[in-house]
Parts: sequence; structure tokens; C-alpha cells
Amino acid sequence: MKRALWLVVALAFFASASAVATDRNRQPADAVALFAKVQSADAVVEGPASARHVLYVFFDANCFYCHLTWKALQPYEAAGLQVRWIPVAYQQPSSVGRAAAIMQAPDRAAALRLNETGYDASKYDGAITPSADVAPALAAQLEANTALMRAFGAPGTPLVVWKSPDGAPHYKIGVPRLSELPAMTGLARQTIDDPDLKAFR
Repeated sequence: MKRALWLVVALAFFASASAVATDRNRQPADAVALFAKVQSADAVVEGPASARHVLYVFFDANCFYCHLTWKALQPYEAAGLQVRWIPVAYQQPSSVGRAAAIMQAPDRAAALRLNETGYDASKYDGAITPSADVAPALAAQLEANTALMRAFGAPGTPLVVWKSPDGAPHYKIGVPRLSELPAMTGLARQTIDDPDLKAFR
């Protein structure tokens, strides 16, 4: 019963988030200033260091839809996209500890990959063991990241932020449609056959 209720709430959130993301009139008036803050946020960097195309994704380590977004972006990373994953922690009590385990790891990208490749969709849990030691500076950073995410009008994760070729900032709340990824990434459409992403074609 509890799981069914959670699914109803999650689906309702996703539907409302998608509606917000496609409403161009909801673009924040200070989008340029917000984007500058996104660029300066500490993040997990995946993809080539010298990439011409960069996406920023706000994620919770326990977020199922963030997990799907991570899966959808892997072929684009292989094609030259850089993704900077900006952590927030609000979904579960373990979210802060998992964010800390990733951000305090010697290899953040490897820690994120561990979290996602072992993600337990039946429990909506990331795979990495939560850290019991969360530095105060990191806790403050997670709160600041959450405030920045919500400044875009996003009630939750994932939030994807990028710049178009003309330099204008854009954002998408929720899992992007696979058909949207070429325009968002500036790269040719990549083959994605993952059955978990079938609903997002």
C-alpha cells in the first residue's frame, strides 16, 4: 500500500514537472544569473575534460528519475558530452550520506557510477553505502544546491540545465525525452535501447 501511494505521488510529480518544463513562459527572469551559479557549483564530472558540450544535472543519489537520466546520458557521454552532476539530498534520510559518499570519494565519477549501476529500483535506493561522516561545508553546499534548484521552479530532481548555441540558458524538469537529447546536448542522436527508458522515447 505504501509503495503504491509513493508511485502515485511520484507519477503526479513527474507529470506536473514535465508540464512546467515545457512552459517557456515560466523561464526565470534571472535565468542568466542562475546559470552562472550553476556553472560554479561543485559537481561530479563525467565525460571528457575538454568537451565542447556540457549539461548540468541536479540529482539526488536515491532518485529513480535521476537514475534514468543518468542511463539516458551515458551514450552521449561516450560521444563527447560532459555532464556535471550537482548533488542535492532531500528524498530519503540516506540521501545526505550517499551524497557525501560520492562527493567525498577520491574518484567522484567512479562513486557515482557505483551508485547508479547498482541502483535498487524496488526500494528507490542508490547503491553506494551512505557516509556517516558528512562535513559541515558539504551539508551547507547541499542546502545551497537545493535552493538553487528550486530557484528554477523545480520542486525536485532531476533538473537539467544547459546553454543553446546562441548562449541562452535552458532547463528541463524531469527525465528528458530521448528525442530531446540531441538538441539539449548538441550531439547527433545516439542509439539507446535500454528497456527502462522505453517510456521516454
